[in-house]
Amino acid sequence: MQALANVDAERTVLGCALVEAECLYRVLPILRADNFSLDSNRRIFHAISLLAEAGKPVDVMTVSDELAAKSHLQAIGGVAYLASLTDTLSGGLARTMNVEHYAEQVRDKSRRRQAHAAAEHLMAATEDPSLETSECLHRIGESLLQIEADSGKTTARPIRELIPQALHELERQAANDGLVGLPTGLDSLDLGTGGIREGEMWTVGALTGRGKTAFAAQVLLANGRAGKPVCMFSLEMRELEVVKRFLAAESTIPAFQIRNPRSLAKDSWRELASAGAELLNWPIYLDGSSTLTIQELLARARLYIRRHGVKLIVVDYLRLVEAPGRELRERVGYVANALRQLAKTEDVGVVLLSQLRRPEGGMNARPTMLELKESGDIEAHSHVVLLLYMPIGENHQPTGEEEVIIGKNRNGALGPLPVYFDNKRLQFFEKAVK
Repeated sequence: MQALANVDAERTVLGCALVEAECLYRVLPILRADNFSLDSNRRIFHAISLLAEAGKPVDVMTVSDELAAKSHLQAIGGVAYLASLTDTLSGGLARTMNVEHYAEQVRDKSRRRQAHAAAEHLMAATEDPSLETSECLHRIGESLLQIEADSGKTTARPIRELIPQALHELERQAANDGLVGLPTGLDSLDLGTGGIREGEMWTVGALTGRGKTAFAAQVLLANGRAGKPVCMFSLEMRELEVVKRFLAAESTIPAFQIRNPRSLAKDSWRELASAGAELLNWPIYLDGSSTLTIQELLARARLYIRRHGVKLIVVDYLRLVEAPGRELRERVGYVANALRQLAKTEDVGVVLLSQLRRPEGGMNARPTMLELKESGDIEAHSHVVLLLYMPIGENHQPTGEEEVIIGKNRNGALGPLPVYFDNKRLQFFEKAVK
């Protein structure tokens, strides 16, 4: 067995995946195509993964057809090489029941190759006189973190290790001004939920144009103001448009005037400059990519978590994230599950915006969990689900009867919270009790 590769284990994993569907779904969460050392094996596993994600059968014939369609069949050695992958199984040298063991060996060698490549790259960096020593050390740390993050490895831990950690977390949360998690910008919502906790995914649903992005901006500002690093993936709106909402929220200049700045007076420009100067110091990061696959989003999120210490990820919005799957429900479920896992593995909060279906009672009907598009998948993966209710009057303005409805809450109360939406500042505020 070579130090950097175990080709026999790679062949065995591929053979198991080709002969038994259960084996395939046992190794898919463990491995990626780039974990394989041989180009031919990477191409085969990639083809297997595509078929599985599309819900198609996986065997020698279907994988052969998939590779041929992409002109890769000859590059991997033809059908003869595919058929040979099951030799270790038919000869009794390996067993499908041990497929996870072989997959772990493949991944372990992949991590070793990563470490080897990183070491070579870092050695070259240390010999580069144009780089500061601190930059070399920073690169070493980031490389090690990246290798560890890519491992996806978790192990069971004894409770004696977890009890001190749990007590420390409770002490830290108790000192956080009574708020367990990150703030939302609405005190009543923070009180009812405890805030957005580390490791949780929240879903915020609303009809088109009924406050989803405004709520997201409010969450970002509340945390930025508190010095908590946050990042928003704004797939629907340009970063500059989001920043203009921030300026409206942090000044007295109405949002409609900021959208049409020709009418702004000199005093207004000075106030906007002052608000901008304040916002400059807040740890808010915006990624305005118009299209992202879920894999790209996860990779960037992990980069921002490590580089900027981000504690909260906001995604605007769900259906714009590209993911594998033949049907919308499959794609939505894939994204929601991936973001739930991101929250858990990286110990950050995730807020996912989702569009609601039009309620049966009309656009001004109070939304329910049933209106969440593909609600079964989203609800199952969410710790908290909020539904924004913003009825619109005949003047095309909010009626003042707005609500934030807590539709799901694993750690607290359910039900509506009365709020009002300030159309000038594009923010939700607590409704004064009469």
